[in-house]
Amino acid sequence: MLAERPLRFNTFTKMKVAIIGGGSIGQRHCENLKKLGAFTRIIDIDEIHKIDEILQEGFDAGFVCSPTSEHVNHCLKLAEFNLAIFCEKPFYNQFNDKTKHLLEVVKNKNLTTMVGCNLRFLPEIQRINPEAKYVNVRFGYDLKKWRPNTDHLKSYSSNKNLGGGILLDAIHEIDYLYYKFGEIETLEIKKNKISSITNDTEDLARGRVYFSNGTIADFSLDYLSREYQRYYEILDGDELIKEELFISNQMYLDEIKYFVDCVANKTKCMNNFFEASYLLEKLIK
Repeated sequence: MLAERPLRFNTFTKMKVAIIGGGSIGQRHCENLKKLGAFTRIIDIDEIHKIDEILQEGFDAGFVCSPTSEHVNHCLKLAEFNLAIFCEKPFYNQFNDKTKHLLEVVKNKNLTTMVGCNLRFLPEIQRINPEAKYVNVRFGYDLKKWRPNTDHLKSYSSNKNLGGGILLDAIHEIDYLYYKFGEIETLEIKKNKISSITNDTEDLARGRVYFSNGTIADFSLDYLSREYQRYYEILDGDELIKEELFISNQMYLDEIKYFVDCVANKTKCMNNFFEASYLLEKLIK
């Protein structure tokens, strides 16, 4: 369970946050931070060439909400200015020398970091028994409907060069399993592109996770479902109980409050860059 972590003082009114990326999630974080009293500045992608000039205005933290393929570059820029960093999921789409360098910089500077894990803040996830022996996870949606004002074939989800694909796009599902059940012993994944709904990324992924504590979890992820589906089934005794996951803005607010509390009190965040990298290294092969 998440420990109760109320803010010890009104940190937000003292906090100045730069948000890289003005898409839907960047706008959501911006509005939530403003509601909580923080000063925010969105640095849109067409302003990236001015990022040094903007960051010299002085900020306490940075949120990275750009396409996945740019996450490491933008995190490195925020680290250069010694900011606490919140990066949207997934943290990266490939582990390379630049990713390794970022982790070394974060460690050497002792920066506070966190990767987006909003589902962990849902009450339905909190109710998962970490001693359960079997869980079945389902996430499916129609990519054409996901962002109705955007051409789905131009979205990061549809393009490898932007870091897309259902496996990383739906990493939240595997993340909350890892959060509840801990160290992964074996991870089996099959992923394929079976339709024209994406340009060159997989639209279907199936897998099984064997956890060191003995729990087994199956997962099914796709961009193809006509109706949005998000749930888990958990074996409780001899009964398989189904829990639908209902997304609300409250979980994003709780996530931000948690991050800011860690920054203010200089405590280590869950799902920091190192923890997030542990899971990604197992998914990216």
